[in-house]
Amino acid sequence: MINALLIEDNDVDSQLTQDLLTEWSIEEFKITRTKTLAEGLTLLSRVRFDAVLLDLSLPDGFGLATVRQVHATSPTIPVVVLSGVNDQSLALQAVQQGAQDYLVKGQGHPELLARAVRYAIERKRAEEHLTFLAQYDHLTGLVNRSLFRDRLVQAMARSKRMQQPIGLMLLDLDRFKAVNDTFGHDMGDELLKTASERLKACVREVDTVARMGGDEFTIILEGVTSEENILMVAKRITESIATPYELKGEHISIGISIGITIYPHDDHPVDELLKHADTAMYRAKQLGGSAFHLHQVSEPHRPISLKG
Repeated sequence: MINALLIEDNDVDSQLTQDLLTEWSIEEFKITRTKTLAEGLTLLSRVRFDAVLLDLSLPDGFGLATVRQVHATSPTIPVVVLSGVNDQSLALQAVQQGAQDYLVKGQGHPELLARAVRYAIERKRAEEHLTFLAQYDHLTGLVNRSLFRDRLVQAMARSKRMQQPIGLMLLDLDRFKAVNDTFGHDMGDELLKTASERLKACVREVDTVARMGGDEFTIILEGVTSEENILMVAKRITESIATPYELKGEHISIGISIGITIYPHDDHPVDELLKHADTAMYRAKQLGGSAFHLHQVSEPHRPISLKG
């Protein structure tokens, strides 16, 4: 069953749309109708729909602005525009604003509407899949290097605007190569997936955990209140990763080395921040693994290298 939201103020057009979907579709549709854009947006924020059928002329919304508002409220839900205007330029602009299709009311074969909705749903799924492949690591499902940089830039801007520091961590698994060499790459992949889950469990949902490649990860901690809180997270991570793994009947033990820097105390561009975190991570490696080191902008005499 396809659960669709119809945003249409005209009773005749609404009934015609529902009749077409009922009579000409090989799939079953459940149609929920609202007469105003505001009502539709409220429903979209509360209920999961498979598609939106959107009239461009509503009592409280007109033209392409309605497409933008629906897309902003529910960017993952496909939108099929139903318009009384046969305008190719407007149709193209609607698609550019986020719609998956543009149909003129009363034109075309009756089955066209149902087919357009089905195709819109499939196109949206394909689009989301391509976006996932471009922004997320295929093995662990974590944010990849490209999306991580975007999120870090955005986090830095929020940090300055809201005057809240962010913690940036660069993490590298200890003894991971030995696992690959001893048990093979399949076991290494299983270990990376399990370690990724442990990393996510150590931070909040608002934080970002990314895989940079190989056995190297990064974490962005936003809205932290103190250096001590960041170090507490680092300690929690080292203890979690060091807990032995049981994978495919094998008992495996590894550690993790963490380099940390805090922005905007360390007030530098992205590449410099990563360089500082990387240098701190290698300092942690020198401690023998399962350790973390905080990059210091000032007061270098303070003891900040800690074993987990």
